[in-house]
Amino acid sequence: MLTTQFDPFFKDAPPYLDIETIRKEWLALKPPYDVNRWRLPLPVWALRAFEDSGPRAWELLQSDLTHAEPTKPLCIYLHVPFCSSKCGFCDSYSFQLGGQRESHIESYVERLCYELRLWSKVGNLRSRPVSTVHLGGGTPTFLGETGLARLAQCCRECFAITPATEWALETTASSLTPSMITAMHDLGFRRLHVGVQSLEDHVRRLIGRRSSPRVVLDKIEQTLAMGWIVSVDLICGLPGQTLNGFLDGIEHLISAGVNGFSLYELLIYPQNQRWAEQHSLVDRSHIPNYFMFQAGAWLLKMHGFGKNLFNHWADQRDANVYFTFPMRGDDLLAIGTIADGVFGEYHYRHPRYPDYMRAAHEGQPGLEGGLRRTPQENRIKPLMTAVLSSHIPADLLPAFQARISPDHVSLVERWFDSALVQPAPDGGLELTTNGVWFAGNMINELN
Repeated sequence: MLTTQFDPFFKDAPPYLDIETIRKEWLALKPPYDVNRWRLPLPVWALRAFEDSGPRAWELLQSDLTHAEPTKPLCIYLHVPFCSSKCGFCDSYSFQLGGQRESHIESYVERLCYELRLWSKVGNLRSRPVSTVHLGGGTPTFLGETGLARLAQCCRECFAITPATEWALETTASSLTPSMITAMHDLGFRRLHVGVQSLEDHVRRLIGRRSSPRVVLDKIEQTLAMGWIVSVDLICGLPGQTLNGFLDGIEHLISAGVNGFSLYELLIYPQNQRWAEQHSLVDRSHIPNYFMFQAGAWLLKMHGFGKNLFNHWADQRDANVYFTFPMRGDDLLAIGTIADGVFGEYHYRHPRYPDYMRAAHEGQPGLEGGLRRTPQENRIKPLMTAVLSSHIPADLLPAFQARISPDHVSLVERWFDSALVQPAPDGGLELTTNGVWFAGNMINELN
């Protein structure tokens, strides 16, 4: 049964692909690791209800931050929910503005600046070193050059931005006009995360991407020529996608000089459910997507890319600063609708756009709620962080080996048995591509 699924998928695979290595990982999987039942790693606030209301969370955070370490680094994340159009496949919280677009943008930028100024007055946040300012969305460039400039100026006025601070932004190729690229460069942005998703032309049309593959590569090459770090998102499981097309896309992006690759499987949520139904994706098997994911990961490893996050393959230039903040122990100041941050043991989250716009005023950042990690959650946090980093250091191995599965087997033994982990050069363990696929399951087993 396993071979009858594997061989047809890789029948026309390019000759450079090490199919037998991929087959070996596939055949190693044993229950409970079912490819169709993989789990996404989730933050604590997504696993249990908030303990505190938004106003109470703000009170507790202000109290906590009066005692924070003055030199502890800080990441700043700004969420922008707007897009020029809503792609059908997209599972992110984002939307297209209707009428009075400029007014909405201006009001939202002002609300973000208001919240930045509010946080800057708490404890020692204003003086703590900022490791990155990262804008996500949505499409942050939708704010326009003026809106981005206002946010950058506000961050610099309110926080300890240094020459080492990485300014990063998520975007699509179609929004990278020459004028926008120049404006971002002048503002200090030096890392770009592009939602490429696919370089197969027919697939791009099906998912609503307007730029051709050649235009995407040209935009990437322009920013790389300016000294930027560029990483891309690629999705497995899009309609019309082919293995050879997926791998060719990775090869073209590597040839263009891309520094980092985040690989995902297409997720189906209420916001893209209708589109998924139209393309017969709702009741799909995840196995072909797993095969494609394995092949993409193998190709990236062949080209010398290593993981600095469980699903992000990077070269030496791409430190992936924002997404790796838990590994460094940075705090995260998150601003804007649905943004979720963490200071020490306390996690907080903002509500959706209409509620955020109503709530963020008069001394309130407009939080939805918050919660503090329990002693048990604190005990397993270093273990969870290690799995998310794709590397379990040797000094943590005893803590992992002490974790016993419900069937009375050491978790580490079970992970080895299903080829989820392998020995690392430093004496620890590293996640295999199987481990990357099941990272959420592995974390769930630690609880």
